[in-house]
Amino acid sequence: GVMREVIIGLIPVENKLGDKEHNLEKAVSLIGEAAKKGAGIICLPELFVTGYHLEALKDDLYDMAERPDGAVFARLCGVARKLGIYIIAPVAITNGVPGQMENAAVLINDDGEIQGRYCKNHLFGAESLFFTRTGEYPVFNTKYGKIGIMICADNNHPEPARILALKGAEIVFMPAAWRVQEADIWPLLIRCHGLENNIFIAACNTYSRMDDLFLFGHSMVAGPRGNVVEELGEGEGMIVCKLDLDEITACRLAMPGLKDRHPKDYGILCETLRD
Repeated sequence: GVMREVIIGLIPVENKLGDKEHNLEKAVSLIGEAAKKGAGIICLPELFVTGYHLEALKDDLYDMAERPDGAVFARLCGVARKLGIYIIAPVAITNGVPGQMENAAVLINDDGEIQGRYCKNHLFGAESLFFTRTGEYPVFNTKYGKIGIMICADNNHPEPARILALKGAEIVFMPAAWRVQEADIWPLLIRCHGLENNIFIAACNTYSRMDDLFLFGHSMVAGPRGNVVEELGEGEGMIVCKLDLDEITACRLAMPGLKDRHPKDYGILCETLRD
């Protein structure tokens, strides 16, 4: 059959905290570069428009959050349409009600329309003071295959990637603002999620050095055997790489992990941890 190849782009833009205009224009310029290199789906890091530092942004984040039909999306929809690409744009979204923001990632399709969004479900640290969760894990059809999205601390749990894989996702994009304190577990978790589910995990982590918060970059793509397809070091950079989705089928024939599961045994997974 036809090889199922897609070129993806990860743009871990180094942003200026609170400078929305600068961050958006910088991202747009880098999106253009990645598209020139052939990327068909391009992913930006968590809260890329505002930057990520909740303690520093505090309540200003409410004022900076986007409406679902806000100007940031209008700009990116225009870019996606013009370049014929998909863009995953992670931002804080507000419906205007205080205390009801989403830490979201919006999928814009290659016609320049908003196809849907994922809302981060596993909130880290102070995030639960700012954001609500939906408990939903959508999978999106694209012209290149089925994709899912998870965000940052979702990576600390096996369930989000597994749910998305069981729903048919072949590539899971993972925008993040991952701290240097957890640098050691970052590649381990990403590679495990790829291996356990025989899917591609494309993790786009902010690079941002602030006084008391260092988000350490190291964006990476893991393959369906837990292999590292490509990774960046510390710093900004860009990953543009070709993925062959047929590798998923080959891996699942060799190691049929998803097929060999015993869901009836797993009731305990749905119970709350007791002290």
